[in-house]
Amino acid sequence: MKILLVEDEVHKRDELKDCVQEALGEFPKVIDCVSNAVLDVMENNYDLIILDMALSTFGDGAEDKIKGHDQAQGGIEVLRALKQSKKLTKIIIVTQYPDFYIGGKKVKLKDSANIILEKYNQTVLGTILYHYKSNTTQQKIISILRSCK
Repeated sequence: MKILLVEDEVHKRDELKDCVQEALGEFPKVIDCVSNAVLDVMENNYDLIILDMALSTFGDGAEDKIKGHDQAQGGIEVLRALKQSKKLTKIIIVTQYPDFYIGGKKVKLKDSANIILEKYNQTVLGTILYHYKSNTTQQKIISILRSCK
């Protein structure tokens, strides 16, 4: 299974990698910013993308070491790139925000799967409101990941 993890916060990224390892025995490819994620999904196919919705413009590897501003809708840019490339994949959204904007409309995280399917033609397997070092959050993530087998 080819898995992409798009997450810019190191502690969250490490927890998510551990969840993927536990649930699927796989190591995901990790990308830490909007710009690299958009380019990557346009060039590569993935079975699963674990996607944060708020991402830095540029990653830790930026030449000037400036990550740019956080984009509250960075995950939406990744979804747009998938749609533009006519690629279909399964998505798990893991974010610290209970709602975000899609097409200028505020959407509750729990209601986002249907809207993402309709607007971006991507199947959302689950949405997780992330809480740092929360056993409940980790178990929800692992449960959703295990459904991908």
